[in-house]
Amino acid sequence: MSPLSFILIIASILFLLFAIDGLQRRRLNFIHFLIFVGGTALVLLSIFYPGFQESFAEVFGVARVADIIVYGALIVLGYFYFEMLNELTKQKFHSTRLVSALALQQREGTITPTSDSEKDAYCFLIRAYNEWKTIANTIDEIVAAGYKKIVVVNDGSTDNTYEQVKWLIEKYEDNVTILLLSHAINRGGGAANKTGLSFLQSNYDRLAISWVVTFDADGQMDIADMDVFHSYIQAHSSVKAFLGSRFIKGGEAENMPVGRKIVLWGSKLVTLIFNRLRVSDPHNGYRALHVSTLSKITLSSDGMTYASELLDCIRRNKIAYKEVPVHIKYTEYSLSKWQKNGNAIKILVEMIYKKVFFK
Repeated sequence: MSPLSFILIIASILFLLFAIDGLQRRRLNFIHFLIFVGGTALVLLSIFYPGFQESFAEVFGVARVADIIVYGALIVLGYFYFEMLNELTKQKFHSTRLVSALALQQREGTITPTSDSEKDAYCFLIRAYNEWKTIANTIDEIVAAGYKKIVVVNDGSTDNTYEQVKWLIEKYEDNVTILLLSHAINRGGGAANKTGLSFLQSNYDRLAISWVVTFDADGQMDIADMDVFHSYIQAHSSVKAFLGSRFIKGGEAENMPVGRKIVLWGSKLVTLIFNRLRVSDPHNGYRALHVSTLSKITLSSDGMTYASELLDCIRRNKIAYKEVPVHIKYTEYSLSKWQKNGNAIKILVEMIYKKVFFK
């Protein structure tokens, strides 16, 4: 017996013991157990019964049984890789759910009396991660424009974002509703929006609102575009989701780097293929969503893939949508905060994984 054969025998026995132990501990299901047992049996038969290799080769049309073992091992490794990835994804989902639940329980700020102003029908949802330099100016501009209902999700910031928002709550406590939800640890843009949308789904009656506006804290978005959103909402009563776009007539992307343009152009194609939705600017975070849509939006992604999931919810639930021209201004600060172009590949891979392999 060759040293390689001896090593294969020992490895096969260990794998078999591992499979039995995993089944007893319920770490493996019965299908996984059969895969381990079948692989072990195939290796042992090929070692102890040389004639088996010839018979196997005739049946399956391969020169050596070793080839099929190698190919089978690669398939099994790939299978268990995605099984492990599924478990890790589920654990991340449960971790985010716990962080979100804690944030909802520890909400800060009070709801002030509403008025008859049309602008009181809107509530701004702002996700913020380390935005202490811009969050105050962003909220000041919203309030100066006449909007008085704001929910901020502080996504585990490690700078003074929390203190800044607390100061703004005190500054406007008499006439503006600013509510603060804080994640204990950073979970990502998708998780922050998920927490905010969950809160608003349960509390839109108390807030007396009809629309949720998702808004960035980094100063890229123009509050003046809300006049355009409002005019579109007034003109299209059947539409329940208005999506901001830099790339339709009237929209603008000031100082946008060429690389970002290429990435966003590619995202349109990806969205058409994977989400089967034709939109010109799928990753624009400026949106107005009617409160009736909140129960139909289910986000599982912690990161920026959430934008594609949101569009998927719109398509699956047949939510009427329309694009609205908006002006996005890129600054040195916002570009330093934003995702690198290379992350677009990560988003694409995650989309494929969620569509094909996640269960």
